[in-house]
Amino acid sequence: MKESMERAKKVLKDWKGDSYTFGEDVLEVTGKYAKKYGRKVTLIVTELGQAWIQKPLEQVKSSLKANGIAFETINGARPNAPREDVYRISLQVARGKSDAIVALGGGSTVDAAKAAAVLNTYSPVEVMEILGANVGEADSVEPYFGTGIVTKMKEKTKRPVMPVIAVQTAASSGAHLTKYSNITDPITGQKKLIVDEAIVPPASIFDFKITLDSPLSLTLDGGLDGIAHAWEVFTGTTGQTYGKVKEVSQLCIQLIVYGLQKTKKDKKDLEGRIALGL
Repeated sequence: MKESMERAKKVLKDWKGDSYTFGEDVLEVTGKYAKKYGRKVTLIVTELGQAWIQKPLEQVKSSLKANGIAFETINGARPNAPREDVYRISLQVARGKSDAIVALGGGSTVDAAKAAAVLNTYSPVEVMEILGANVGEADSVEPYFGTGIVTKMKEKTKRPVMPVIAVQTAASSGAHLTKYSNITDPITGQKKLIVDEAIVPPASIFDFKITLDSPLSLTLDGGLDGIAHAWEVFTGTTGQTYGKVKEVSQLCIQLIVYGLQKTKKDKKDLEGRIALGL
């Protein structure tokens, strides 16, 4: 299994390079990443006030302070990133006149941060002119659902999306690395996706030790979800990418099964947590 873990590390490094820092005790790089994008950030934190998040939160705050970054701390998104949470976060980011967002959380908080960053980058007038949105939706997230729409705004305005530094807290999510933002309309119960390379966080961090305090139920659910996603991608792949996707999917499932077996016996098993994180 050690060989598989080393292979996984290489796959991630080849994919993300220096924009992704992962491993153990790596939260101190948060401030160094944030420093590249300005001097003031909004720190969005999942389950703010809960005991399990306090230690990593203090580590992230210390790193920001050490790098001269001013910040305001606000609560993250609820499960499945409800649309209303995106608007609340977006408003608080705008009020804070932040240069960037630091999102400390799982998939919902990171997805909400990505969407909020988009809303803070482009004005309703620009959305109406470029996307043809009506006045009733131009200041909402609705016009961005779909593929490549944010990139269209980026190219037309010549402005990139506000940077999001994504600090992942859950091995069940890949939101810190991907081009997806999954937002829920709580009224209809429908999930909608923004799919766009323009919203990929330019810097990401995952300290696997954070997951040591995760509930076993979350770990098991997340692992099974990961197997389903790996299988889904593999079965939908054809052409020139088939060989690469097969290798990555097989490696992913192998690490998850190993990690779940280890953490089922002992939820504090660090090797199991690292396997799941990879």
